[in-house]
Amino acid sequence: MRVYALLFLAASSIVGQLGCGPSPGGGPSPGGGGSCPDPADPGVRYVSHDPVECTLIDFACSPPEEYFGGECGCGCIGPEPASCPDPRDPGVRYVSHDPVECTLIDFACSPPEEYFGGECGCGCIDPEPATCPDPSDPGVRYVSHDIEECHLIDFVCAEGQTLFYDECGCGCVSPETVVCPEPGTTNVLYVSHDPEECMLLDFACSPPERLFTNACGCGCIGPELPVGHAP
Repeated sequence: MRVYALLFLAASSIVGQLGCGPSPGGGPSPGGGGSCPDPADPGVRYVSHDPVECTLIDFACSPPEEYFGGECGCGCIGPEPASCPDPRDPGVRYVSHDPVECTLIDFACSPPEEYFGGECGCGCIDPEPATCPDPSDPGVRYVSHDIEECHLIDFVCAEGQTLFYDECGCGCVSPETVVCPEPGTTNVLYVSHDPEECMLLDFACSPPERLFTNACGCGCIGPELPVGHAP
């Protein structure tokens, strides 16, 4: 009995000096130095909680897992889980939160959106936080603030305007601040001063007049009359 006791003390002394044995690559063992990996963490997998047993068993960790060993025991630990894109961020659009469903569905992201996928789900994300066009800017005309509705409606922008389509909605924006055509001038004919009503109207301008539609309304505007020319 005394011989067994001495053998156990000798083994304990070796374990105390070496812990669970060196980690692969000769690096420090995660969880050593009094900090035990949390067994409740899904990224932590204990092979044994007994440091003595850890010296007797042979196992390998599957990349990207890493070996850990010490007074807590030994096992494998995975990298920190990736943070999920915040669904409250206006630049994030989830198509599905189910990774399995993500493997079955086919969708495309609208540039400059980029695809993302993983254990959080899948969808599209803007490379930078989006800045919504200012609806109070007379050079900005929203057709809809509902991105789902934007998928269903068809519209065109007036000459010189640029179409925008993002999580803010969709519509048209002018490169510079719009100066509303003065309704009192002879070369301007307003069909409506209501931008929302303008989306529902169908009208054409007679050349050389051209159509205008913006936050001021919509209508037809002709070329500037020469100075001194009587209307």
